[in-house]
Amino acid sequence: MLPIWMGSLIAFVYGTVVGSFLNVCIYRLPAEESIVDPPSHCPKCNRRLRAADLVPLFSFLLLGRKCRYCGAPISWRYFGVELLTGVLFVAVYLRYGFTIDFFAYVLFVSALLIAFFVDLDHFIIPDQVPIAAVIIGVGKDIAHIIAGDGRGLISIPLPWTDFSLPMLPSVIGIVVCGGIFYLIAWVSFYVFRPKDKEALAEYEGAMGGGDVKLAAGTGAVLGAVPALVSFFLAVILGTLFGVTWLVLKSRAEKKGMPWRTELPFGPYMVAGALLVMLAYPQLQALWALWIDFVVTG
Repeated sequence: MLPIWMGSLIAFVYGTVVGSFLNVCIYRLPAEESIVDPPSHCPKCNRRLRAADLVPLFSFLLLGRKCRYCGAPISWRYFGVELLTGVLFVAVYLRYGFTIDFFAYVLFVSALLIAFFVDLDHFIIPDQVPIAAVIIGVGKDIAHIIAGDGRGLISIPLPWTDFSLPMLPSVIGIVVCGGIFYLIAWVSFYVFRPKDKEALAEYEGAMGGGDVKLAAGTGAVLGAVPALVSFFLAVILGTLFGVTWLVLKSRAEKKGMPWRTELPFGPYMVAGALLVMLAYPQLQALWALWIDFVVTG
């Protein structure tokens, strides 16, 4: 058995390497470009990057945040994504060890990070993200069935019969979470539909289809109940951050400063999913304490 420090180091290095690839996905997927061709290159001078230019974290620092060939500045986001991915991979390792869940969840973390940054920049969630999440969720369930650890199938009782239908937890999560978000999107589309004809022509609904798909993917990986908890946390985080954002926006407008007015919901869904993935037992304990406090006073 590996010492924790060694396992953490392996997870961190693995995460930074994956983070370097995620930077490519975050940049190219919204532009509908291939993530493998052409190879990594400077977006300013188009020079192909050598292996020495692509060492996660270190190349960024050693090059002084500049392209080796044209001197164009490199955004801190590249370094941040690599570091964040490494840290999250370590967190998943400390929570699950090198198990089936570890490999499934680090893949899911990678997909979530793509969704987070792309949605933040472009207000879209690439279809590749929820598709990958569904594959990860179903694959995780099948792996547990093969491993025979008793975590494969859930029996769903059939109404008015003595029979039950065995079902993968991922499939249940897809149907429940995707269905709930689809219903919310459908209802909100008509509730918030503008009356002005010009505004109506550009109206696309209060909730994007990407959020619905991401909800289904989250349900596939986390399971229905944990995923619903993550959505609840996303609403809380969105409310808290949204109020803070409005206060800052108001102050900026008084000073004549430009301020972004719209915020996507996807990043909050990502944050909620990460919290549940890493701390679900602790969240259950906090919820039980809160219920006990409310009931007993």
